[in-house]
Amino acid sequence: MIVALNPPPFHGKDANQEIPLPITYQKSGVDPEKAAKILGDFGRFLSTRPRDPALLSGIGPFAACYSLKEILNRYEDPILVTCCDGVGTKGKLALDWGDISGLGQDLVAMNVNDLLCAGADPMLFLDYYACGHLEDTQLTTLLKSIQSACEASFCSLAGGETAEMPGLYQKDDFDLAGFSIGMADRKNLYGPSRVKNGDSLVALASSGAHSNGYSLIRKLVDKAKLSPSAKTPFNNRTWKETLLEPTTLYVALLKGWNRKVHALAHLTGGGLFENLPRVLPAGARAHVRPWQFSGLFEWIQATAEISTQDMLSTFNCGVGMLVVCPPEVATELVKHASASGVPAWETGTIELTPSEKPPEILWG
Repeated sequence: MIVALNPPPFHGKDANQEIPLPITYQKSGVDPEKAAKILGDFGRFLSTRPRDPALLSGIGPFAACYSLKEILNRYEDPILVTCCDGVGTKGKLALDWGDISGLGQDLVAMNVNDLLCAGADPMLFLDYYACGHLEDTQLTTLLKSIQSACEASFCSLAGGETAEMPGLYQKDDFDLAGFSIGMADRKNLYGPSRVKNGDSLVALASSGAHSNGYSLIRKLVDKAKLSPSAKTPFNNRTWKETLLEPTTLYVALLKGWNRKVHALAHLTGGGLFENLPRVLPAGARAHVRPWQFSGLFEWIQATAEISTQDMLSTFNCGVGMLVVCPPEVATELVKHASASGVPAWETGTIELTPSEKPPEILWG
């Protein structure tokens, strides 16, 4: 993991505050020794975790090296698949409420779940953490959460970037982004061309709002003056537990299903109406049977006073992943997912028409 130390303005933390000479990097607000210690401690933590023998380098080098010799034998026509994503303003709510422990899983999930939508197996993950001032507990908590989520997703944390930038980020603020690399066999790549007339839609439940729509959610938190420790009116959990629930990792659940499934749609930003059309061919009509929103999304809709169309265009509304597959596979997948602890149900069908119009989503 590489430590990037970017110089702030020479006037230091406060534009009106004079810094006596000599003006060192540490006086400017950057502490290289602290960064090295935090990452050194995390490196020792990693040494106690299961290690991917294909990952040849750990924290320290300028770049990570990964051996493909054994990996390539698993694929007839290997295709590298890449993606990047972040946790958005969910990070701000987590910071305000003093619990960032789930953000690492959010970060990994937003990436590896996207890789699944290409039919890829996650292999490597890298993170980018930028802050105003390094906080030992904050960075360590995030990195350990990232590592745990990588292990649950069968991929290796290969490295990343830690940037301390006083003046750009205020107080405890930070930004978190992730990058993931996976591999797929060309014949198993998902895409609109694999979708068949009469395919079923299977909904895989989300754990909550995942990592989308939090700019709106934070407005509602302020509007309703929510206390993070107060119980919600719709479940027996606190608001903090409910709104900071980490994003579901679907990798283990869907491992080995890529030859049975025709397409996957990760319902992230833009919800149903923006994400499902991305995996359907021209002329397709997705007939989606409405599902009952969970208490969280009913509360959001009532408090924000927005339409169902707006809800489905903003949030996952209880469905984190939509699977397009043959009807016989749908029945099998629902049983498998439910047995794995992820509620699932059939929620529609796909109709293919000769039209060249963009895919349609028909709700209801």
